[in-house]
Amino acid sequence: METSNTPTMAEHLEDDIMRNSLKTTAAAFMLVALTGLTGCATTRDLDVLKLAVEKAQSTADAANAAAANAQSGADAATACCKANTEKMDRMFKQSMNK
Repeated sequence: METSNTPTMAEHLEDDIMRNSLKTTAAAFMLVALTGLTGCATTRDLDVLKLAVEKAQSTADAANAAAANAQSGADAATACCKANTEKMDRMFKQSMNK
């Protein structure tokens, strides 16, 4: 079976998840930078920042879990495809021998 260079659904999902994770991380980083540029941070500012960072980490963790799940599904689909290809090859060879 030939492998194709076209991305699979799982790869698209992983790409989307990674993009969203990177956007969230970038937003948290920008919030940190903005807080640093505005001068001394108050306790409330630090609490807001801490919540934003925790949310970004939570989103990144969820994205990582979703990507792992997608990879697992893609691996299972690949194994099934290979097994079916081998079965079809055996059936073809048997029909050619008759």
